Amino acid sequence: MKLCRIALLGGALMMSGSALAADPAATISVPPSLFDWSGFYAGAFGGGAMGTVDVHDSGYNGAGGAGDFSYNPSGFFGGAYAGYNWQKDHLVLGAEAELGYLGLSGSQQYPPFVGVRGPNDSVASINTDLFASLTGRIGWAVDKALFYVKGGGAGLNANVSYTDTDPTGTTLVSGTSASQFKLGYTVGGGVEMALKPQWTLKAEYMFANFGSLSHTATTAGQVTYTFTHDLSQVHTFKIGVSYKF
Repeated sequence: MKLCRIALLGGALMMSGSALAADPAATISVPPSLFDWSGFYAGAFGGGAMGTVDVHDSGYNGAGGAGDFSYNPSGFFGGAYAGYNWQKDHLVLGAEAELGYLGLSGSQQYPPFVGVRGPNDSVASINTDLFASLTGRIGWAVDKALFYVKGGGAGLNANVSYTDTDPTGTTLVSGTSASQFKLGYTVGGGVEMALKPQWTLKAEYMFANFGSLSHTATTAGQVTYTFTHDLSQVHTFKIGVSYKF
């Protein structure tokens, strides 16, 4: 009797093993994501930004100009965003728009050259404010976590200047600034966590390139210098909280 039971058990195990072998997908299937990421969402974010501004003086002739140099502005980054996700199993596709304030601020005095100068002589500076972006997003959902990359277009309003004054405060050149809303691109990624059925929290890094701004300064002796401020390296870091509709 015992031999019969053992034989029956062994036969059942062999049949189940044969069934699994006949259906390889049954052994490698991945359970679906438990959190539904699909639908519309909106939220707010805050963080910081830093960048590198490369300054080129095309009027530099090796005698009295300053040549090329770089400096690193930084500041607060914050605003609002909204988007839509479409989910198929673990794959999540979406689009997202952002609007906010990116406050890069910084200045640098040109490298020393022959002569005596004060602290406001030959200073380049930048200040930025309005920021906007429209990006596509692709991610992989693992339960309540979404790992994603994104990229698309971005715009930033930038104000650049070149200040040259003598020790008494008299301005020695005119045409010393430029302001423009620069269009560029942005790429990056992050991770988003579901806190509750409608609330999520994300951490994100993005890189952006906004190109350059130029302006021409003219001295009292009618000598012109064209200054180009290149803003091709901007890094942003943010934390965002969103509500899923």
